[in-house]
Amino acid sequence: MSSTLLATIHIITVNIFLLLYIIKTILLFSNEAMLDKFTRVTKVIEMIISTLFLISGIWLLFILGAVKMLLIIKFILVFISIPVAMKGFKNKNKILAVLSLLMIIGAYGLSEAAKNKPFIPSMVEVNGNAAETEKTGIKTYMANCAMCHGKDGMKMYRDAKDLTQSSLDEASIELMVSEGSKGKMPAFGGTLSNEEITAVSAYILTLRK
Repeated sequence: MSSTLLATIHIITVNIFLLLYIIKTILLFSNEAMLDKFTRVTKVIEMIISTLFLISGIWLLFILGAVKMLLIIKFILVFISIPVAMKGFKNKNKILAVLSLLMIIGAYGLSEAAKNKPFIPSMVEVNGNAAETEKTGIKTYMANCAMCHGKDGMKMYRDAKDLTQSSLDEASIELMVSEGSKGKMPAFGGTLSNEEITAVSAYILTLRK
């Protein structure tokens, strides 16, 4: 399954999951009898949605091979919120129900906030006789870019640009690396030095066919 399709499934299931919990919380405060009926009707659907939500998220991380700090916090919130929600709605405990909903909304917000944040870079060692600038470019690329673009530039994770087919010049690449692309590629201007950005941009040019 492509990462783009998987991401679409994840986003849809997250939104349905959030909607279900909003409805249940409203019913808990307004009509407990209706909540019981709604819970019975949607029990199987909720199990399927929550399973797809978790599996698709973990699968995406597995394909990516990297994680962001905000996403770690997001997954912690989600895993805590589910048992809290189950106990809250089962016992008609409004405090627990609201707490679980707030955690889910918080997880959703963290996911959105993480879009323009860089991933936690991996440690890369480069051996050989390459010049220091070349080594810096390779190390920076492998540590920060390869998870989405692939070691050869052709991974195209969630529609990431195929770098072997890119027509951008070096200055444009430097700008893209520094400022990112809103909603898709994170900005690395705050995490990489100017020397690293220059070096990685020069290395990206070498990936072209």
